[in-house]
Amino acid sequence: MRAQLERLLQSGHFRNSRRYPALLRYVVQQTLEGQAASLKERTLGVEVFGRAADYDTAADPVVRVTIAEIRKRIAQYYQETAHTSEVRIELNPGSYVPEFSLPRTSLFDAVLLPPPEEDVAVSTPVDAVVPRLKPAARRQRTTLRKPLLWWWLGSAAAAIMLCAFVVLGPFGHRSAMDRLWSPIFAEDGPVTFCLPISIKKNGVGQAWTTEEAIAHAIDIAGPAVPNDGSFLDHQTLGENVVYSDVLAMMKLSSVVEQQHRPVRVRLNVGSNLNDFREGPTVFIGGLDNQWTLRLLKPLRFHFAGSDSDEYYIQDARTPADKRWSVRLLDKMTVVNHDYALIARVHSEALGRVTMLVAGIGMSGTASAGEFLADPAQVRDLERRIGYKNRNHDFEAVLETDVDDGIAGAARIVALDVH
Repeated sequence: MRAQLERLLQSGHFRNSRRYPALLRYVVQQTLEGQAASLKERTLGVEVFGRAADYDTAADPVVRVTIAEIRKRIAQYYQETAHTSEVRIELNPGSYVPEFSLPRTSLFDAVLLPPPEEDVAVSTPVDAVVPRLKPAARRQRTTLRKPLLWWWLGSAAAAIMLCAFVVLGPFGHRSAMDRLWSPIFAEDGPVTFCLPISIKKNGVGQAWTTEEAIAHAIDIAGPAVPNDGSFLDHQTLGENVVYSDVLAMMKLSSVVEQQHRPVRVRLNVGSNLNDFREGPTVFIGGLDNQWTLRLLKPLRFHFAGSDSDEYYIQDARTPADKRWSVRLLDKMTVVNHDYALIARVHSEALGRVTMLVAGIGMSGTASAGEFLADPAQVRDLERRIGYKNRNHDFEAVLETDVDDGIAGAARIVALDVH
């Protein structure tokens, strides 16, 4: 296990970092030394990152954020063909204690071996997981006659296939929809949908630019309406949400409900980072949701523009290109296309995997929500991402036709996997 740890840390996923190898090495060594019970968030913050003994883990999520990134990098390491036959070190969601296992393909490899010419002894790898016996007794217990050995291997293979059929279904594997959402559902806690209200109004009628919305993402702690506002203020500016955002949430909540996961709804205004650290979050809405804008800003594709000119999805590699643009001030009958971004990202600020569903206009958001809930569309998305990269973060630009404000089916026009 220690040798495997060194292989992991010398890989390209870890060797250029200081923080990730330090935490992974610490939790593995403590576990191998029988100290797994001490692996708590506060202990790791103190021992690995030098935090004070009474530091606020809610305000400083360094351990949770680092562990989430380590899980991602370990998954990427074992997805590479060169490492599939290695001993596995894994960190399951919700735990800081690593788990160790032999290669998952070892039993199938044994079943596919050619028939032996002579009596066969159990191979060396078994010695690593069963107690050693005295030489004479060990030889007597591990030597099997050829018919008995092959009967046992055949029975084991049949049992494995039966279990796979029962657990995974008649097709023997999870669907593309399951694989797309599995990083979200692997996180503990309720699934939160963050819906926007009108972020363009701050309660006194002043407009915010996109940059200002991002800058105020942390500072917004109260409702959009002043405490002394009238009931009409609350009716018009308080907690109303856009119909297309609700449609997107309804489509996606049907996916969540199939996993029997609790769902809750938060508004973008009046919520803070701690609200989104309690479980995985799906952020809905683009230009009117400052959280979405903030999470998209460092990615390759993100929103840019203004009301007076046009809004567009900007590609960081070709920032002057405005081909995915919409003028929100144009008449509805003139706008015949809308664009949206969908993304699955590991957020260091939240320490969680998040899903982003955001259109330039309302039609784009509704169409993007429908896209992520459609098995056929998700299969096409996975095909473009590549099966080997299925656990990686991704970001896609969607285009949809619009007829009198009604969106059609979305299609992928650009994709970035990282």
